[in-house]
Amino acid sequence: MDTHDTNQPLFSLRINDNLRMHLRSAAVVAGIAAILSLSSSLLKVVAAFMNKNKITEYRYEGFNQTSASVERTSNIAGAIFTLIISFLLFYFLNRFAARTKAGLNANNIETVNSGLGGLSGYMVTIGILLIICFAFMLLLLVVAISAGAK
Repeated sequence: MDTHDTNQPLFSLRINDNLRMHLRSAAVVAGIAAILSLSSSLLKVVAAFMNKNKITEYRYEGFNQTSASVERTSNIAGAIFTLIISFLLFYFLNRFAARTKAGLNANNIETVNSGLGGLSGYMVTIGILLIICFAFMLLLLVVAISAGAK
């Protein structure tokens, strides 16, 4: 009868100095990318509210000297939707960055694994968002082809 220790993980992660250096630099870059992505989305929302109902006038040169006024309505709903997705991605990237750096500093493999789990969640979220975008594009293509056939 075989007796196996069930508390051992399937894969054991051994961290040497080279891996520690690369994981730390990846965590720093991920933290910076998370902050920049979130700040960009916040600025888009602010810009969407500032440009709400702004009128832009276009003047055309030529014989007629015509001008056109166009009311620019910003897409506030799109900016808020982008902000929500950015918050979700920020959470996973920040979790990866913070926990991986903390685990490497404390030489704690479980914390590093938890940080890598944050990176895994980030990749899964990106994959789901890509699948949704591709499905939406396929739906638009089908609608465009069926409208063109009539």
